[in-house]
Amino acid sequence: MKLENPFPEYGYFGPEYFCDREKETEAMVEALKNGSNVTLMAPRRIGKTGLIHHVFQQMKARDKSVQCFYVDVFPTKTFSQMVQFIASAVMGKLDSPSKSLKRKLDKFVAALRPTVTPDPLTGMPTFSFSVEPDNARETLSQVFEYMKESAQQCYLAIDEFQQVSYYSEVGADAYIRSIIQFIPNVHLIFSGSQQHLLAEMFMSPKHPFFNSSQIMTIKEIDREKYAAFANSFFKKQGREMPQEIFDYLYNLVDGQTWYIQKILNRLYRSPKEDLCQAAVNRAVNDILSEQEINYQNNYHLLTENQALLLSAIAHQGIVSAPTALDFIMRYRLPAPSSVRQALKSLQDKEYVYQTPNGDYLVYDRFFALWLRRLQG
Repeated sequence: MKLENPFPEYGYFGPEYFCDREKETEAMVEALKNGSNVTLMAPRRIGKTGLIHHVFQQMKARDKSVQCFYVDVFPTKTFSQMVQFIASAVMGKLDSPSKSLKRKLDKFVAALRPTVTPDPLTGMPTFSFSVEPDNARETLSQVFEYMKESAQQCYLAIDEFQQVSYYSEVGADAYIRSIIQFIPNVHLIFSGSQQHLLAEMFMSPKHPFFNSSQIMTIKEIDREKYAAFANSFFKKQGREMPQEIFDYLYNLVDGQTWYIQKILNRLYRSPKEDLCQAAVNRAVNDILSEQEINYQNNYHLLTENQALLLSAIAHQGIVSAPTALDFIMRYRLPAPSSVRQALKSLQDKEYVYQTPNGDYLVYDRFFALWLRRLQG
């Protein structure tokens, strides 16, 4: 698919528009091909979902017979909702036109209430399902049995898998593990952005998924490779971004992929503009202006202590010890106990993110820039 703007903010549009991740891609492909499940841990907006789709594209390019499914369960609140998402993604996709749809439905979806509609492009049936909470476990078992009996090599990515830990259903993770461990033609990618939860689920002996998959993390894309990737498109416009300008852009948002893409997307829209620092600042200002109302609303919903702490972290950039006396005095914060309470609330609301190194920063990099400008 040819894009008008080669810097998409969302979605995966093929390898032409995907930057680097060569080592990560190969490592994940090799793990899956050799029978391992994979757990992918990374903060939001660093390119985790894009990597999964790129891995699937590479696998299908090498072997057209493989079947790949992606499900984002972040919106789910219950185990039955997750099962519904997985069933809708998988059921019916492994049938060939010669197979009887009715026979498939009779055999595998007795516990479901399927709605079948034809795809407007291919004419093939598409499915949506309702899953009753009491039948959720049986339904999930049927979905995996459907994949097993297809005898096709299947790969299922469940994004934001840490949602399972929030479900009220006891033992949901144990039941999932009990199903998948005996299906040789199905392998999974468990991915998520709340790394502390995923680490607990997959690296603690207390949990059913302990030692059940290969653990992978991804970091920022190398800035020089990213600059070369960006310039491969800018050169078609007769422009080039100097490395020092790309470094400025990269550092402005801490190398986070989605924010870089959004700025590059804006810069690409003005093909006659010099790719200088002023142009980068104009693009960022436009983005912040568009989000002004949203940021104002979010900021005013915070308590006074939460707002003070969030602004302080935004100004500092990265904070290793938010209850340290020098940090509290510099930004005129309340007592350490109040800072700890505010910090926990900000983490729970995902305004603040704690890195694997234990440092704290504002999760939304554009919100952090807005906060810095708010206070001057």
